[in-house]
Amino acid sequence: MSVLMHLCRGCRHRATSHDGGDRGYSSCRCCLGPGDIDPEPVLVETFRCPGGQPEALYRPGTLWNAGTTHRLELCSCTRCHQRYAELTAAQGSRSGASSGASSAGLSAVSRSR
Repeated sequence: MSVLMHLCRGCRHRATSHDGGDRGYSSCRCCLGPGDIDPEPVLVETFRCPGGQPEALYRPGTLWNAGTTHRLELCSCTRCHQRYAELTAAQGSRSGASSGASSAGLSAVSRSR
């Protein structure tokens, strides 16, 4: 599933790379410290395998990669919820649907911003 994430303005790694258990997984010197985390979330697209089709967007605050050692509770800040609403509303207006988020529409939205 595609996700909204906050990235570090210094190294462009995700905010969690600067936190507790994830700190030190890379050789990035910036990730050893708190970083300069951008409050504006970015859409990180993920793709189905096999097939390479973009996946739908996870709701903020939900568990991503559940059942794996890479699981992560997604950010649930106000801005992530606002951005999620913007993306899903844009998709709904394109397809005429009132809810849901198809990945094709999200891909188009993320590339147009």
